[in-house]
Amino acid sequence: MGKPLPGEVQFKESDSISAGDKPTVVDTDFGCIGIGICHDIRFPELAMSYSARGAHLICYPGAFNMSTGAALWELEQRTRAVDNQLYVASCSPSRDSASSYIIWGHSTLVGPMGEIIATTGHEEAVLVADIDYAAIQLARESFPLKSQRRDDIYQFVDLLG
Repeated sequence: MGKPLPGEVQFKESDSISAGDKPTVVDTDFGCIGIGICHDIRFPELAMSYSARGAHLICYPGAFNMSTGAALWELEQRTRAVDNQLYVASCSPSRDSASSYIIWGHSTLVGPMGEIIATTGHEEAVLVADIDYAAIQLARESFPLKSQRRDDIYQFVDLLG
């Protein structure tokens, strides 16, 4: 684990959460959904794996703190969505300023072009938004990244596929 930023809280998920051994993709009546957890959002390879498995949406429950949340929470969601041309939904606990670990909050839904469709603040809230899967097809037709990928130079290898 890396060193915490000076004056910041350190949290090591592996102290309380066991790692999985394969990506979780669920077929539902609402589409194919990839499921990650907080720190998983930092790894583009996992999101690529979900996309390769047909995911339309990746859900990341997470509890970023005040420094990582401000710097990375929205950026990571938008990046995973636009790189894979799918939806990303995140849910976060609301902020309790009296806690020893202060949560950033900001549950969000991001569209396949990286646009913020809906978001909350740091307070307790319920986020409801429509997902239009036709937007995925439009993004992929407008920017055909899969056909433009240079597999002759680099390849995505999904060892768990």
